[in-house]
Amino acid sequence: MALSVDIALTESLIQGLFSIQRYRFLTINQFARVSGLHHSTAADKLYFLSQVGVLAYFGNTRSAAHGKTPKAYFLTRKGFELLQEECDIPPELLGTYKEVKVESRWSPQMYHRLATVDLLIALESAVLKRAHLAIVKTFLEYRRVKRGERIVPETSDYVDSEESGENKIIPDAAYILENRETKRRALFFLEMDMGTERITTAFVGNKQTVLHQKFSQYDRYLKSFRYTNTYQEYGEFRSFTMLFVTIQDARIENIRGELADLPQELAGYYRLTTFDEAMGDFLGSIWKSRLATDSATYALVRE
Repeated sequence: MALSVDIALTESLIQGLFSIQRYRFLTINQFARVSGLHHSTAADKLYFLSQVGVLAYFGNTRSAAHGKTPKAYFLTRKGFELLQEECDIPPELLGTYKEVKVESRWSPQMYHRLATVDLLIALESAVLKRAHLAIVKTFLEYRRVKRGERIVPETSDYVDSEESGENKIIPDAAYILENRETKRRALFFLEMDMGTERITTAFVGNKQTVLHQKFSQYDRYLKSFRYTNTYQEYGEFRSFTMLFVTIQDARIENIRGELADLPQELAGYYRLTTFDEAMGDFLGSIWKSRLATDSATYALVRE
């Protein structure tokens, strides 16, 4: 039961709660990173805020496959209203309250979603170190939006004019980056690979593995320019960069080899790296191209 107490939000807590609003939920580790608080301090603050009804959580349960799952905290309506009152974040940036549906059990998909959020937090940290850059907007697969009469994933789109199942694409995340000095904007799509998809097929002569299909769909998306209409509210994008993050360098090399038959002229629109590298300097020179013959590493932005 929520306690009736006065709650004073510091700048660190406002930043942390705003990030919970943006990403829908955060673990203690993630909250600590975005708020700049020590892990133990962050844990204490989150526990207190849940006790007074500002936050609720899911997780923190035993799983036969993964041990004890982490707590993932989300804003209650009371918490959202408090954040509205205490912060000076523009309403269009803060957004509206979205109720979080707590799943009955923890699924492996949650680890994938938390890893995707980890990457976006790493992106935020990298942008903060570069005063000439700003994040315009982020999009997430698990957030839902209404389009016409349908409720769909925020990142969902079609790779061609025909809106069929085989043409559907749902990136794990997307974001738009702006150079404050030039006002130029760039569109990025983000895919987090947990290492569970097969790189090679079991059938001789069949190149259509799940990962091969994923990159092939992005090739079609690039050539169709469908994304220019979908994201035109945020700028004029003549291309995009697809970022693929996986768990090991060896897996990157195996994937690059498997994608060798895809058009080489499109390779420059793809960048691959490991999760550990991305959690360092997300925008730095840690990214490889799709071409297996290209040994260079690339940064995502000009310094």
